[in-house]
Amino acid sequence: MSVGPSASSDPLTLASTPADRLHVIVNPASGNGRGRKRWPRIADSLGKHGFNYEVVFTSGPNHASEIARDMAAGGAHTIVAVGGDGTVNEIVNGLLHNDIPVNDKTRLVVIPCGTGKDLGRTLGTGSPEAAASALRANSTTLMDIGRIRFQTMEGHTETRYFANVADLGLGAEVAGRINHSSKALGGLVTYLAAAVRTIISFQPREITVDIGGDRVFHAPANMVVLANGQFFAGGMRVAPTASIRDGLLEMYILADVGKRALLTSLLPRVYRGKHVGQHGVLHIRAGSAAILCPAGMLMEMDGEQIGRSPIQVDVLPRILPVVGDPDALRAAGGCADGAI
Repeated sequence: MSVGPSASSDPLTLASTPADRLHVIVNPASGNGRGRKRWPRIADSLGKHGFNYEVVFTSGPNHASEIARDMAAGGAHTIVAVGGDGTVNEIVNGLLHNDIPVNDKTRLVVIPCGTGKDLGRTLGTGSPEAAASALRANSTTLMDIGRIRFQTMEGHTETRYFANVADLGLGAEVAGRINHSSKALGGLVTYLAAAVRTIISFQPREITVDIGGDRVFHAPANMVVLANGQFFAGGMRVAPTASIRDGLLEMYILADVGKRALLTSLLPRVYRGKHVGQHGVLHIRAGSAAILCPAGMLMEMDGEQIGRSPIQVDVLPRILPVVGDPDALRAAGGCADGAI
């Protein structure tokens, strides 16, 4: 553990001011090593803004969950995630236990250094300076979190939480391809290249989607997106109307529209959020859903391919305090609540 600039001794300083000790978790391997390379700049920015911090570096898979759980249990008020969306996912799973926060006073700040950086886009904390400004403004909201019960690759049933986006099918195949390749070209090029290669080889599968006991879809599909945030896959604006605190997920079911339509129409449109309403794109808002696929569909959440169908997804409404840019939070359906 490393410690940054010392804190002010003023006992009247509010917890959200630079005197607050930040608990920073850095994934040095995120984004093809960008986490390690960018940490000195991030540390410098936090120091220049007067923040006192301590930092812990992760050493492997799921370590961020352990660190976050220990920090929250120890009374940490502000945890800063420095890494990719997968690192944020691990931290969220450390901050929640049995559907409740380990410490309901612990709030999360995201400074993205991974390939996708998608939750940081929604929260408006895509740079160290933006995150520091949001901290100084004490701009905090309570964010919904998704919970999914799914099958692991080994056939066991597990439950995990996700902060941003989960999906089955084509998107999960893309995530798996990316995570087994170099990410040196950055988010946009890496995701776009992987998406094109995956679309060419992917075969749609018959799925069933049930919501509240009603069957809303039963047909071949390419993918199902479950969005809490607005962006995924390195900047695709997959859910332009998503709110992070309305108790609902934006579900997009991509039917079997053919590879030509995927490559020439829908893929270019999704980066601008213009796929909504297009032929073969079904949009549903729901607080829970069950998704079945007899042939099996791979699933990813927050950029990590971790299991497969069948799944049961539910929303835990307004459960996790997060820090973000005030305008970004308002655009994502949140509010800048300085009282949290």
